[in-house]
Amino acid sequence: MENQNTAQQSSQGQQPAEGEKLMLPNSTAILVLGITSIVGVLCTQGVLGIVLGIIGIVLSVSPLKQYKENPGLYTENSIKNLKAGRICSIIGVSLGGAFFLLIVLVLIFLLAGGILATLPFLEELSPQIITFLPF
Repeated sequence: MENQNTAQQSSQGQQPAEGEKLMLPNSTAILVLGITSIVGVLCTQGVLGIVLGIIGIVLSVSPLKQYKENPGLYTENSIKNLKAGRICSIIGVSLGGAFFLLIVLVLIFLLAGGILATLPFLEELSPQIITFLPF
C-alpha cells in the first residue's frame, strides 16, 4: 500500500522516494507514435506518417526538456523509449514527406504528359476551332 502511495505521489509531480526513479511522461506513447508513423507511410501514401510523426515530435519536446533539467530523476528505459520514438517520428515525417513529394511529382508529370499528348490532335483541330468561334 505504501509503495502505491509513493508511485501515485511521484506521478503527481512530487519528488520520488529515495532511490526510486520516475518514467518520463508520454515516453511510451511517443515510441508508439514514431513506429506507427513509419508504418503509416507505407499504408497511406505518406499522409498518416506525416501526421503521426509530427504529433510524436511535438509530444517529445516537453519530456526531453524535463530530462535535461534533471537526468538522474528518470529511468534509463524511459529516456531510451523517448529517444527511439523521437527518431522514429523524424524518420516517419521524412519518409512521408518524400513519398508525398514523389506522388505529387508523378501526378504533375502524368498531367503534363496527358496535355502534351493531345497537342498533335489540337493542331489538327485548330483551324476548325478558330473558324467556329464567333469573335
